[in-house]
Amino acid sequence: MKYIIIILLGFFVMNTSAAGESIEPNFKAISDLDAAINLAHSMAANSVSQFVELVKNRGNGAYMAKLRFRDPELSDKSGKDQFLYLWLTDVYYHEKENILSGIFFEVPAGLKKWHQVGERLGFESEDVFDWMINTDGHVQGGYTIRVHRSKLSTAQEKAEYDEYIGISSYEKISQ
Repeated sequence: MKYIIIILLGFFVMNTSAAGESIEPNFKAISDLDAAINLAHSMAANSVSQFVELVKNRGNGAYMAKLRFRDPELSDKSGKDQFLYLWLTDVYYHEKENILSGIFFEVPAGLKKWHQVGERLGFESEDVFDWMINTDGHVQGGYTIRVHRSKLSTAQEKAEYDEYIGISSYEKISQ
């Protein structure tokens, strides 16, 4: 079965421009058959225990996790399950419950019936499709955003993308 994946890209951007106008989240539709995205999800899954340890020993930085959400209305309309992948921020580890939680900072229209900006959602580490820690622009993890960035054609597009999402450098990934 083929699914369409929609990834929220604008996770570091404030919701207003310099001119004070509202900025909408930037979404990108990606097929679940995309080999690079599937590899990125696999790499994130294989390193999620590292992420959990980093969250437990929390330092400075933005701790984020990307989760998968079924879009009920779009799924009903298309007759097939359709998913959105969204980043939650301020990921925290709850020792007593042995779960993680994160906060929605952008919610697409299709999910506003169920989730709100500012809502904290608990989840298991197995629910994480990607993870990222951004410390002053230096990123650990972020496997799927690296894939998206690699598909940009020019150095200028990559620089604009990095600026848009608040990244100045990427930690090397060992495979």
